[in-house]
This record gives sequence, structure tokens and C-alpha cells, in this order.
Amino acid sequence: MIILDFGSGNSCKNSKSTVKRMIDALSDVDTGNNRIVIKWQLFKSAPPNVPLKHGIFNYAYNYAASKGYETTASVFDLESLTQLEKYTVTFVKLACNSKLYYLRGIATQPVIVSHPSSESIWADYPDDYMCCLSEYPAQAEEYIKRFTNEDLKHGISDHTAGWWLYKNFEPEIYEKHYVLEHDESNPDAGPFACTPEELKEIL
Repeated sequence: MIILDFGSGNSCKNSKSTVKRMIDALSDVDTGNNRIVIKWQLFKSAPPNVPLKHGIFNYAYNYAASKGYETTASVFDLESLTQLEKYTVTFVKLACNSKLYYLRGIATQPVIVSHPSSESIWADYPDDYMCCLSEYPAQAEEYIKRFTNEDLKHGISDHTAGWWLYKNFEPEIYEKHYVLEHDESNPDAGPFACTPEELKEIL
């Protein structure tokens, strides 16, 4: 499964037309050889990031479904989890932040949690997981230092530039930021993100 993180209001600018462009661009390069899940980020406030409006998420969810894509979200507070669970999703994503892990006890749908090390996974794990470093960009060498090969083969939330981790570990669950173009003014659009053209390399 490939999870494409479409971000929050940063990348789509809370514009239905931009959401449509992002999904259409994905559809144009998708070969159909992988299960791709679109994931947004839902939060009340996380400056300098721009919250995704509820109406825009609703539009994105329904338009993606019309193109054959599942949609879910990372949630950063209880209100956002409550919003997401009004929809049918295959999983709820929790970011690499132990302060958010309490939400998995409240979620009624399956949860995937990002963890900062294999030690964290071993110490605390009833849910599915991905290996994650919260640097933007992160270095592949740091992933190798902090995680076992077994854990990297299971799941990676990849904040490195390029596809080295994906190609070397071929994880069962793989997450990458997705943007229409790289943009220094967009916190979600650095070198750790992929564009539709770059995504072709692994599809």
C-alpha cells in the first residue's frame, strides 16, 4: 500500500479546483499496479500550517472516490478524529508524536501509528505501524540507525528526498508527501515530497 500525504490546506489552498488537479494528476500517472490511498491532515490549529476546511475534505473524499481512490487522514486532535470518523476509512493515521497516541483508544476504525524508533514500536504496540523520522528532509542513514530491517520492511513514513528507502526495503506500507510542484513557501512541498512526475518512478 502506498499512502500519499496530500497535506493540509497548505498544498490545496482550500480550493476545490486545486484538490481536483492534485487527484487528476495522480490518476494520470497511476498505472494501477499499486493500492494507493490518499491521506490528508486534519487539525484545528498548527501554525504555520493552514487547516483543511471541512467542506474541502468532504469534496476531496467524494471526488477521490469517483476516481477510484480511498481517502483518509492523519488526525491531530479529538475534534479532527470525530470529523474523520463520520466517513468510512480503512484506517486512521496518527503522526509520530506520543502525545497523540491516546486517540487510538478512542478511534473506532483501524489505526496506523508512526513511530520514531524500533524501541518505541517494541515498547508500545497494539496497532499497525510505520517507521518515521520527523525531520524535513530526514536522512536515510538515520532510518537505518533507528529501525530494524524487519520494521523498515513492514512500514515507512518517508521524509527523505527520493526513493532510496522504498527501493531498498520495499515496505508493505509506504507513505510519502505528494504535491503538484515543489514550493519553498509550502511546508509540505520540500524535497521530501514527490510530484506526480516523480511518482512515476515507483509506479
